[in-house]
Amino acid sequence: MRLWSLDPALLDRAALIACWREGLLAQKVLAGLTKGYTKHPQLERFRKTPDPPAAIGHFLESLYLEAVARGYNFDVARITVRGRPVPHIPLHQGQLEYEHDWLVTKVRKRQPDWLDVLEGAPPRAARSFAVVPGGVESWERVQEVAAKKSEKGASEAKVGRVKAAPAAKRPRPQDLLLQPDVPRRVTRARVKLESA
Repeated sequence: MRLWSLDPALLDRAALIACWREGLLAQKVLAGLTKGYTKHPQLERFRKTPDPPAAIGHFLESLYLEAVARGYNFDVARITVRGRPVPHIPLHQGQLEYEHDWLVTKVRKRQPDWLDVLEGAPPRAARSFAVVPGGVESWERVQEVAAKKSEKGASEAKVGRVKAAPAAKRPRPQDLLLQPDVPRRVTRARVKLESA
């Protein structure tokens, strides 16, 4: 589940649609209508508000307004609580910058023409949030994995998904086939690689 803290105007098409879909799921979770995702860390910030259903409704309304501005057909009737005044949810500046950088890397691969929108201005928060000084939020998955890494020790930490190695440093399957000390198994993938 990724509920972007960024202004929906900064989200590319894929991020906006996914955030809407996952926001609707979050709405169900916060209303107690699901068995899964009940402990998802991204929901902590909404649960800390005096009225979580109104807070997620406010968040979904901003996504809906952006979708309408772009000509998308989101169903506003799916937002269960609308129009209630909600205090802004505090959001650390570091989290906003982290999400912006992460979105830039995603957009660079899937929709490079959207980079002009992202890199043309500093990151802005969605209207549900108030930016405060601080680093990456404690509920962010990367922080959880990093904390586990320091507790478990060096050998087990390598198994965690903190950060993937850059693509340039990972060996390509074709390169592994050329190394004499790598055990070889005849598989469909290997046959395809050798025939390519």
